[in-house]
Amino acid sequence: MTGDEPTTEATAPDAATAATPGSPRRRRPWLIAGACVAVLGIAGGVLAVTMPAPAAGDDDEHPASDVATASATRGDLTERVRLKGRLGYGESRDLGTSLGGTVTWLPAVGTVLDRGATMFRVDDDPVVLLLGELPAWRAFAEGMDDGSDVRQLEENLAALGFFDREPDEEFAWSTAEAIEEWQESLGLEETGSVELGRILFAPEPVRVAQHKVKPGTAAGAGVIAVTGTAKRVSVFLAPNLESIAPVGTPVQFTLPGGGTAPGTVSAVGAPVEQDDDQGGTKLKLPVTITLDDAASADGLDDVGVSGELTAVRREDALMVPVTALLARAGGGFAVEVVTKGEVTSVPVELGLFADGLVEVTGGELEAGDEVVVPR
Repeated sequence: MTGDEPTTEATAPDAATAATPGSPRRRRPWLIAGACVAVLGIAGGVLAVTMPAPAAGDDDEHPASDVATASATRGDLTERVRLKGRLGYGESRDLGTSLGGTVTWLPAVGTVLDRGATMFRVDDDPVVLLLGELPAWRAFAEGMDDGSDVRQLEENLAALGFFDREPDEEFAWSTAEAIEEWQESLGLEETGSVELGRILFAPEPVRVAQHKVKPGTAAGAGVIAVTGTAKRVSVFLAPNLESIAPVGTPVQFTLPGGGTAPGTVSAVGAPVEQDDDQGGTKLKLPVTITLDDAASADGLDDVGVSGELTAVRREDALMVPVTALLARAGGGFAVEVVTKGEVTSVPVELGLFADGLVEVTGGELEAGDEVVVPR
């Protein structure tokens, strides 16, 4: 499902480019506005600030009059990205059987099926869900070749209480005996073998999302559609935002009706093509976010949500407000520092930009220094 293009509240360039020098230096509103507009671009791009006027000289110093200041601080430089996504149980997939016969019973939509559960009935006999990564691809019977699917079957029989030996890859008499006990518990004929189509393996429990057929219909490859059991939010980000959305990143969502729900990035996929608004396609990064408290979304399914992702761009960074920056004659940037009633221009080297702040990577600025900012 395609989410809207996320908007970011700050850029994250590696460095700022030079600005054009100008005439007499005074901090003016359009200078600050220019810097802010640049910072509010798309995350991951290179900041290009063009300031055609005030320039700071290297040795400018003058008395501090009535100026506003902010402190240079040290801490984590964080970035916030606004998201739009879809809250639900994720994409569904069809499950069915190769058994011939008629579907005679289906579980209710919304039912969670775990190991040993009856997924549906064919000719009034159960087709059973077992857990495992390897799909069922052959029948289980004495004389079959050893294989990891045999181990997977024995592990399930052990978990259900029917197999008391160490699971291995050999179909032995103990395997057949355990199968007979399992068949007896289900009311199946006790053959000691399992025909192909009687069991289905899934990596984890599933939730019934849809009936693909009605009772009385011939069984086939699609009997029910299932999803995962946990609600999640699916969003699609621009690929250049991958670095700020690793697994474990916290996200805060606003739900329909005004409620909020915290979540955590649980999976990041490879870029895929998604439709854009111009009738073409764009590469997007699929991101899955799991709600920290599933109950916060009770009663909601397949609805749009908005959220904000917060990521640490740099730990222990020296930071000043972006609005404190001044273009220097000859290129580069400076800030004005107030010390003992005097205002001094201090050249600075810049790193990442995020959330209205900029990282200072070089120069004589220190944490605690008071820098001039516009009122």
